[in-house]
Parts: sequence; structure tokens; C-alpha cells
Amino acid sequence: MARQGSWDKGLIVLFVLVAAAIWVATPQLITPYPTQAAWFESAAFFPRMALALTCLAGGFELCQRRQTVEVADSDELDSSQASMRQALGMLALFGLYMVAVPWLGYGSSTALFLLASGLWLRLGRRVTLSLSLLLALTMWLVFVQVLKVSFGHGWLV
Repeated sequence: MARQGSWDKGLIVLFVLVAAAIWVATPQLITPYPTQAAWFESAAFFPRMALALTCLAGGFELCQRRQTVEVADSDELDSSQASMRQALGMLALFGLYMVAVPWLGYGSSTALFLLASGLWLRLGRRVTLSLSLLLALTMWLVFVQVLKVSFGHGWLV
């Protein structure tokens, strides 16, 4: 079996370093950034929490990959079935989503991102529509109404 440990561990390290760099730069990436808000009401709270979890998960994954495991002995999903086209498309959609939030507002850009994601992944139209609207509404309620995270004011909600 070919040894794949060298490139995939390097890729994980790269992702962890990028996540850590974005974690540090988060206040500069969020405009307008309300410096007077409490840490749990800050616009950087959720992104920083997600980035910290990404760094922790990457570190955990690196620890798990210290030992080489034969594919036949692994309980992991078979990544040979993954579609690189779909993965790259989702990354592009997420990049557009990050750009859209300050312009369109959190609620509407989240709903559009979830709709586009469901269509890109070829989920059924009913499933995509119902999940997108339900998740967008739930996320808006949790982050904007309950946690009071400031996403700025876009054109729409």
C-alpha cells in the first residue's frame, strides 16, 4: 500500500495554521467591528469559536494519524467516493457567502447559501427549500436574537 501520510498530514497542518491565522485576524476581517460589545455578544464570537474548534479538531486528527492504519482495518468512510468537484464548489459557495453577508445581511445570505448548497449537492428541491428556510431562520434566531451577534446591516435581513 502506498504511504499517504506525508501529504495529508501536511494538508491538515496547513489548514490548522490558516484557521489559527484567521482566528487572530478575525476582528480586522469583520466590518464594522463593535469593540464595545461584550465578548459573548461580539461579532467575532462565533467565527472565533468555530476556528478554535477547527484548530482543536485538526490537532486531534494529527494525533490520530500518528499511526498508519491499513484501509481494510479502518472504520472511516471511503474517501475515493468523494467528489472533488462538489467539494470545491462548496468552498466557492462558502466564499461567496462570506462576501454576501455584509451586503445582503445575515438572514438572507444564509438562506441563499443554504439553497445554493442544496441545489449544488443535488438534494431534492423540496428538501433543499424546507431545510434551507428552517435552518436559516433557526440560525438567525440563535445568533442574531439570542446571542446578539452583530453581523452589520445589509440591504436585506
